[in-house]
Amino acid sequence: MDSNLIIVCIIILCTSIFIYGIKNFEDLKKWIDRKKEKKIFKFIYVVFFILAFIVLSILIYKNIIKIINIYKSYNFSKENEAMYSYYDEKIKQENEFYKEVIKKEYNPNNCKNPYIPEDFEYVEGEWNTGFVIQDENKNQFVWIPCSNIENEEIVKLEKQNFENPAFISKDLCSDTEYEDFITSTLENGGFYISRFEIGKEENKPVSKLGVNLWKDVTRDEATEIINSMYESNKFSCKLINGLAYDTALNWLKKTTNLEFADIIFNEDLEPLSGRNKQNNIYDLLDNVFELTSEESYDTVIIRGTINDEEYKDRNRYSILKTENYFTNDINVLTFRAILYK
Repeated sequence: MDSNLIIVCIIILCTSIFIYGIKNFEDLKKWIDRKKEKKIFKFIYVVFFILAFIVLSILIYKNIIKIINIYKSYNFSKENEAMYSYYDEKIKQENEFYKEVIKKEYNPNNCKNPYIPEDFEYVEGEWNTGFVIQDENKNQFVWIPCSNIENEEIVKLEKQNFENPAFISKDLCSDTEYEDFITSTLENGGFYISRFEIGKEENKPVSKLGVNLWKDVTRDEATEIINSMYESNKFSCKLINGLAYDTALNWLKKTTNLEFADIIFNEDLEPLSGRNKQNNIYDLLDNVFELTSEESYDTVIIRGTINDEEYKDRNRYSILKTENYFTNDINVLTFRAILYK
């Protein structure tokens, strides 16, 4: 018999007995008084009604909890549906914008003539081998030349659809401040990426060699930290997005031989920036995992890969949107900045 039907029958039976006992209390009392063992009958009757009341209360309580859970589940489903609809529309708009802007004509020579933002200076490298600039505090950034058309020296500004353990594709990812970045990058022939994963120096974010990495932060905290690096309104400095990460990684793959290296630590066993360099960019592919501004519905996206040839192209991972955005598989999680005007 169905468990719900049994519960209903028990509730009806207990309720009927309880109501009958209340309505006919005097008759029951007279009947008990006629018995020789008055005390025994009274005791049995009281115990029965107590047990019936307890059982009835438990059953009612359980069903109330069940109704509450059903209501919560319904509301949760509605919230999920609203969330999915919001992100589906957001991703659709981003994809449509990208498809339209990528069709326009841009001057390819802009890639070969990197602009230098206000208060920055040239350090070393050529436009196609790692053009490095730094600010007055020695924070360094590297030029990533890219356009809407790929050739022998220049990669296309695009997000890749990697095979990966998280099954996150480019069509399921949304990015913050996506349109400004695309427009600036295509018009200027590229963007800058922090030469190093962001470190902490006197409690300030830096892009420097050999400093302790700024780790163990949430994606929102990383965004705020990057936003605090500069106050200038002449350029934007943001947490790296998926489009920038993929484009930079493709440029490295196209122009140099990627090699893996082990993480390096200081004497306090803290991971340091600047271990493995390709085209003047350190540790984009290896070292530690990096947060990005990407989202896939209710998850954030992190980047990085495994020091293993078999997994060298698995460069996008998802991680649940918990308080610290960590899982047991990720020991060190940091982040990187991009700069564009």
